[in-house]
Amino acid sequence: MPALTQPYEAHEREGLIVAYPVKANAKIWKGALVCVDNTGYLVPAADTAGLRFVGVAFESVDNTGGSNGDKRCRVIKRGSFVYNRVGNYTQADVGATVRATSDNEVAKTSTHNILVGTVVELLDGNRVRIRIDNHTV
Repeated sequence: MPALTQPYEAHEREGLIVAYPVKANAKIWKGALVCVDNTGYLVPAADTAGLRFVGVAFESVDNTGGSNGDKRCRVIKRGSFVYNRVGNYTQADVGATVRATSDNEVAKTSTHNILVGTVVELLDGNRVRIRIDNHTV
């Protein structure tokens, strides 16, 4: 299609919540860090090669026994959320990027480097608040 020569309605959508088709036999819990795999279907976040972080599950969806895409899950694309942290953190880590180790845990380093957010607050010895803006695809 050629470059525009007149106004065009691009159908802007806020994009705060987007629904993704869920992978066959996957179970997504509300509040989980979630990714799409190399086939484009939604799965719980993990330190697994080929995953791309898309956000935080807005709802629980159980596609156990289903085929790829039989169910869809709404996903929050921005904001700050609290997760368990893996490894040692200090106040100096505010602003550091973190990676998924599971759908409920983040670490400063991991094998497959699935970036999920930036540390904005250390809550206690086990939990950290992360901002996911600019880390979702």
